[in-house]
Amino acid sequence: MVENPFPPSLVLTPLSRRPIELPPATVQEVMQGTVPKAPLQRDRRFKSVSIVVVTYNNLVFTRLCLASVLAHTPYPNYEIIIVDNASIDGTAPYLRQLAQQNAHVRVRFNTTNRGFAAANNQGIASATGDVLVLLNNDTIVTPGWLMRLTSHLKNPATGAVGPVTNRCGNEAEIETSYDSYGTLLDFAQNHVPRHTGEHFDIAMLAMFCMALRRDTYEQIGPLDERFGIGMFEDDDYAMRLRAEGYGLVCATDVFVHHFGEASFGELACRGKYGPLFHANRQRFEEKWNRCWQPHQRQQSFRYQDTIRQIQTIVREAIPSHATVAVVSKGDEALLQLDGRRAWHFPQSDDGGYAGYYPANSAEAIDQLEAIRSRGATYLLVPQSAFWWLDYYTGLKQHLDVHYPVHVAHEDTCMIVALSPPIHQKHTRPA
Repeated sequence: MVENPFPPSLVLTPLSRRPIELPPATVQEVMQGTVPKAPLQRDRRFKSVSIVVVTYNNLVFTRLCLASVLAHTPYPNYEIIIVDNASIDGTAPYLRQLAQQNAHVRVRFNTTNRGFAAANNQGIASATGDVLVLLNNDTIVTPGWLMRLTSHLKNPATGAVGPVTNRCGNEAEIETSYDSYGTLLDFAQNHVPRHTGEHFDIAMLAMFCMALRRDTYEQIGPLDERFGIGMFEDDDYAMRLRAEGYGLVCATDVFVHHFGEASFGELACRGKYGPLFHANRQRFEEKWNRCWQPHQRQQSFRYQDTIRQIQTIVREAIPSHATVAVVSKGDEALLQLDGRRAWHFPQSDDGGYAGYYPANSAEAIDQLEAIRSRGATYLLVPQSAFWWLDYYTGLKQHLDVHYPVHVAHEDTCMIVALSPPIHQKHTRPA
């Protein structure tokens, strides 16, 4: 194990997403760092664990991930198996050097991008561990993560376990307050001891970090490679585990940082995310003969208070017969607007949350005008979605030109009137 592979001041907050971009100083610090070397003192009394990491470009995230694993995994009997999907950004030489310097690191190189499921299946096929861990390369693990994570598999009724995190889109996502590597470690150090041994049942474990016993994997089988590049293989695997009677749990005493969409963000910029999402959603629904439902996050007290404030603002400022399109990310709580009709935005053909963001401003504008033509009279943007107005600059200009701001509260929400007559701007009483 090595100590603190990065300076505490290293900034982790991205400058932008889709594609995800870290600050230049962060990238420079990580890329100029030495390739870590962490000799492993094996103790065969502990169950063997195989950590499978799939890489495809994004070398700066891969370096952050693997350095954190080597630094923060005092577990005495583990291996790292890396499967690279034909990266072209210098990942291959780095991985070769990493394997040369660490006997418990093995690398397999593909000549094409075989996708998430297939590459993980390759890694598992060559794994020797009694416990298997799938770990995304856009993660940073925190001290002692592996020992605590695997301890939750002692219950034979538990099929798989994952950690809590800052970003994943379901109940495993918790509220965080850090912005640097040092404050991440501080956050984990404060959070973990207060939840020792705690876990909760969860409907789906996102595969950014998931552990299961080898015998469970052999019973359930490999990841479904029909999902191609990725998406919905974790929903599918959760269904398969539950169909065999296993429970899925989220370990509250394990925290893993997740940047999120390091690979898929690039697809979104090229307009390929939406078609892939739709295709894999259809595969999932046809396979299981059920409609996929967006996942829900845990609601912090602060978030619940924000929702109550939004409800008050809407009650005071919007007529009861209005139809409100809400930038919701699938959160049903945001649609509870005191009896007013509210729709998710963006919206799927069946009226539910689309499940993904627009690829660009043009697509966002098209979706806005489509939902307006169907009867939406207001657009509500909660504070958590204000980044839309910075990222989709064309949409912001479209709103500025065509639609008046009806309500603006910088700490709560913005509401835009989508149909005439032009309403007076409302402000909430102090």
